[in-house]
Parts: sequence; structure tokens; C-alpha cells
Amino acid sequence: MKKSILLFAVALGMLTACDPIKDSKDMDVDNFSASELLSGATFSQYADEACTEAKADGNWIKYSVPKASSVFIYYLKPDGSEFKLASGSASGVFNFVPARGSDPNQTVYFRFINADGQEVVASQDFTVEVAGELKPEIRLLASNDYGKKTWKWDPSITGVLWGNMGYCGGAGADVGISGNGQWWGVTCNDSPEDGAGFNNQLQHSTDGVNQGDGDVDAYMVFTEDGILTAYDASGNAIRNDAYTVEGYDPNGEWKVGDLVTKAILWPYEINSGANIPGRYEICYLTSDKMTLVYPDGGDFGSLGGWGEATFWHFYSDSDILGFAYGYDKGKDWTWNTEAPDGVVWGNMGYCGGAGSDVGINGNGKWWGVTSEEEFMTQLNHTNDGNAHGDESMDAYFTLTPDGVITRHAGDGSVINSGSFTIDESVANEWKVANLNTTAGTILWPYEINSGGNMPTTFEVVYLTGTKMTLVYPDGGDFGALGGWGEASFWQFKAK
Repeated sequence: MKKSILLFAVALGMLTACDPIKDSKDMDVDNFSASELLSGATFSQYADEACTEAKADGNWIKYSVPKASSVFIYYLKPDGSEFKLASGSASGVFNFVPARGSDPNQTVYFRFINADGQEVVASQDFTVEVAGELKPEIRLLASNDYGKKTWKWDPSITGVLWGNMGYCGGAGADVGISGNGQWWGVTCNDSPEDGAGFNNQLQHSTDGVNQGDGDVDAYMVFTEDGILTAYDASGNAIRNDAYTVEGYDPNGEWKVGDLVTKAILWPYEINSGANIPGRYEICYLTSDKMTLVYPDGGDFGSLGGWGEATFWHFYSDSDILGFAYGYDKGKDWTWNTEAPDGVVWGNMGYCGGAGSDVGINGNGKWWGVTSEEEFMTQLNHTNDGNAHGDESMDAYFTLTPDGVITRHAGDGSVINSGSFTIDESVANEWKVANLNTTAGTILWPYEINSGGNMPTTFEVVYLTGTKMTLVYPDGGDFGALGGWGEASFWQFKAK
């Protein structure tokens, strides 16, 4: 059913920014009421952007509003704010995908500004498909558990955040993991010596002004309903836009898909006169890493020719549950033999500070085990003096989204299982969460020098999509943090 309404005092900022619209044919001024705006308008829904597959509840909506020469189309988010679906032309196609759990019956609004400055708003109801579960690529971008995910500039890839590279081809993951093909890039906010700061590269921006996303602490948020918003370091919104991922293929050699949006951080093609591409190749995407690439002038057919291209490196640390147990049937965690000095379990000083330093650099470490052979010499720390198979470097434990934890020996056989929860309410500089488990269900679940105590609460001091570090203080004295008393640690990696 169509319903027409007239709304006043909505989005006054947009009202002042719009000029009266006139018919270019006879120069008559367009002035009509809300009830007239959609008179003669046509709408059709499709399953695809090209509008080749008609679908009654399709999320791609083709529209034509012949009464007006230009319209602004939006919907109201749950908090009452507007989100733009399309603007400008009075005909075209927009994509509308409500968040999971939404009513499939949704209202879309069409705004027009009369010559006398009066705002006219009419509405149209649509029945659209609401996803029962997120697509795999949206789970990675926007989180399956939270419905939104924060992405930041990633300095871990050679320290460079945005810059130019050779459009090299091959494995796109190599660009995201090791910076393959990179020539030059921004590393900080200000760098007058070598120009490698965002504020030294304003000639690449639209108006020569840093809007706030040219900042190492800026961030952007993807939501499950297809909205991307970029923020400055203080949390002020800079820009937002719809986003889609086209052609997603997790096994793609150079790219896994294309990100279509105009709202990423510092969205400019380098050396282009401030071009904002709106389409970026996703060369690398995991639950916590994303690298985008755009070839010179959008010449995607030149892949492998080593012409100039622009790259963006981002990371996320906000999807704790997704990092821990994945997005499908669960996640396996095994011993991280690549941890500092190869030590996977041992004791340390309960040092405090940034817990990530324990996972990345082994901060506070005193002593530890590096192999199955060494574990076999430490049976005095077990509860029964016996080996159970998790001393193997191939042993692992599994966390599943339904809260089940299972401990496996190196040959894959089950040692035992139980339940777990992840408590993020305790997060601080030292830890991102507590992992609460049934006793004895992580690998080698013993507090060191305790006579075989098996803790049920572990501090998760470091967690990414591929690494996890747990800590337990002597006797469970969590209040002793920073006192450098003895603590046990465990270093794991995703299997």
C-alpha cells in the first residue's frame, strides 16, 4: 500500500543545501504537494543490481518519479536518523537490505524541494527480503554476532597505511600480508621530512583539506544492513554511504571480490586529482585484516602490468566473539609454536600494562615449554601425573558458537569437553575478555606450580583472528595485576 505524507523540519541541513528545481523544458517552476509527488511513479523489484531477475521482495528497487526532476531517497534507521539510499536523478535503482530481524515491510521516503523552499516528502511501502543469516563476506566485514564491526588503519604491514604500488597481479593475499608490490605510502599524520604523513598529502584529497580520516586513529564502521560510516579520531562522522560486495569468491587468486562504496577512510586514488573510485578490489579479507586496491584510472584489465595502483590497509580488533569461535561451525585452536622464543606454556611475571605485548612480544615471560618432549618432562604440573595427548604440538581445542569447548589430542581424539562463555565486560588495557570454561578443557589446562590446579577463568590478553594468549595469575589473584607475581600463560594459534 502506498501512503503519502508531508513532513516538515526534517533534515534542515539538507533543506538549505538544495536549490529549487525547475523543468528545463518550459521553465515552469515545480510546485506540488506531498500527495502529488509520487503520482504516476513506478516501482519494480529485482534480485540483482542489473534488474534482470524480477522478484516480489527483491532488495534492488527500480524507480521512476516523473513528477520531479530530482529526488532524495532515504529510510529511517531504528534511532530515527536518516540513511540515504539514492539522490539526484528522479529515476534509477537503489539497494535496500534491512538488518536481520527487521520487519520485511519497510517504508522508503522520497524528498523534493519546491521552488518556494517548501520540503515535500512522500513515502512508499515495500516488502523486501530480510536475511536469515549474513552472507560470508558480510560476516567478515560487519561481524556475525554484533551486526557491526570497526576497522582501523593497519600499520602492521610494513608500517604503511595508504599509498601507491605496482599493479602486480599474482596472489592478492601477498599484498595484504607482506605488502607485495608497494612503492611508497603514508605512515603517520605529519612527516615534513619525507612527506609520508597524511597532512603532507592533502593534494590527493577533494578540497585540499583533511576531513579527519587522514589520521592514524580514524576508523570506519561496517554494519550488517549495508551501511558504512567513516569517523575521525574523536568519533565524529565524516561520511557514510551504502556498501555492497560484488563477485565474492574466497578462493579468488588476486581478489576475493569488489567493495562498492564511497565511504572508506581516505577514499582517494593517488595522483588522480582527488578521484574517489567507489569500487575497490578486496585483495585480502579475513576476520581482522582487509587490503583494498584500485588500479590507475580504474584500468582493472591491466592486472600484472605493474602500472600504478593505490592500496589501503585496514585491521579490526572489535569482533571478539567472531575471532574466538568463527562464523560457522566453530574454530580450532592449537599451540602457537611461532610465539616469542617458541614458548607455548610457562610462567611469567603478572606484569600489567598492555596485554597484547604478552601475545606479540612475550612481555613478562620467565620460562616455558617449546615442544612435546619438554611437556613430557613437566607432568608434575598435571592433576594426575599423566599425559593426555594435548602435550602434542598437533593437539587443539575447539570453540563453537553454541558455547561448547572440546579438547583434542594430537591425533584428533577427544580428551574431554564442556562449556564456555566469553565475558567482554571486564575488558581493559590488559585484557579483551575473560574466557570462562569447564575445568580442564583448554590444552594443558594446568596452572604452573600449583599441584595440578585447573582454572576455570582465563584472562584473554591478546586475541585476533589467528592468535590467542591466555593468562592466569597465581591462585587466581586477579587483583595482583602489575605486582609481578607469578602467572601462567598459554600461546595459541588458529589451526
